[in-house]
Amino acid sequence: MKKQPPASPKRRQTFDKVLRLQQTDEAWEGAGKMARLWIAPEDQPPYRPYMVMFVSAEKGILRTELLDSPPSSERLFEELLNAMRRPHLGAGRARRPAIVYLDNAENVATRSPRLAELNVRCEFRRVLPAFNIMFDEIQKGMNGREPIPGLLSIADVTPPVVEHLYQLAANYCRLAPWRWLSDMHPMEIRYPRDGQPRYAVVMGSGREVFGLAVYDNIEDLRQAYMNLPPDQLYKSRTWLALYFDEAMAMSFEDLEAMEKYRWPIAGEQAYPIFARTTRKGELTVPDKKDVFWIEGALAAILEFFEQHRQNPRRVTAPAKTTVTISTISHKEKVDLLIPAIDEDELFELKCG
Repeated sequence: MKKQPPASPKRRQTFDKVLRLQQTDEAWEGAGKMARLWIAPEDQPPYRPYMVMFVSAEKGILRTELLDSPPSSERLFEELLNAMRRPHLGAGRARRPAIVYLDNAENVATRSPRLAELNVRCEFRRVLPAFNIMFDEIQKGMNGREPIPGLLSIADVTPPVVEHLYQLAANYCRLAPWRWLSDMHPMEIRYPRDGQPRYAVVMGSGREVFGLAVYDNIEDLRQAYMNLPPDQLYKSRTWLALYFDEAMAMSFEDLEAMEKYRWPIAGEQAYPIFARTTRKGELTVPDKKDVFWIEGALAAILEFFEQHRQNPRRVTAPAKTTVTISTISHKEKVDLLIPAIDEDELFELKCG
């Protein structure tokens, strides 16, 4: 075993003070993990901090510390000593536990000898139940809301499905269909062909929000063009949306899955957010039917533009066509009608 370097006089003094603390039979859990929250300095890009935390199932959170970078084994050990010497208010008196569980085997190997000097055992556990519960609670309190679920929380939506969806979204963003299509070109998309159509509007011609808004029926589409107050719009219907934004706008589950599986994005301001509105004007995770539908719809729009690649401006001409798409599992035909509402009726709805 690698010999530990000698401690500095100050650290030795701290170590001796901890050694004199009363020992209990408690089991503590601790880790240093990237937190599901954002810090946005005025003069720097936003970033996600790392949180070092030690907890006791009986006494709650003993110590928390936010760091700008992943904690080293030594920093984790320092915070553990601080948790013993100065636990948070309400977490009990200063003391030594009988055992500390860590979720990093390397940290266990490097810190076990020092903790043995304190008569504290250190063991590896892949899952830290009490830590995870309290970690989620403290993040929820700092964010001020419940976390938004990710796409992989939806039944039957697997990593390959989402990867294909993200690839289509990245291709759609790079295509930038808002250069040619505006809200004056709503599309009727019938997918599957024997089902009811939905109605899609390309967002981005106004240079504010970029993406695709999808309405479940023609009446919802018509209503979207009326000059109704926002609260009335939300109460009357919901709709599906894809929009592009910076990483801070994504659900943490989706962001972490994207990093884990290396799903593509079109740029730092083009993280794809798939969501459905609620009748309170909030965004929530779409359902399974939404996910598989928008996969086909994006593929159909991209194929439609591919057919007009020699002259993309032709996509604004009235058209009723059928395209063949490839989803993650099969090939299928999709019917497109552009525009779904003619220009005269659109002006009437907007001005009515």
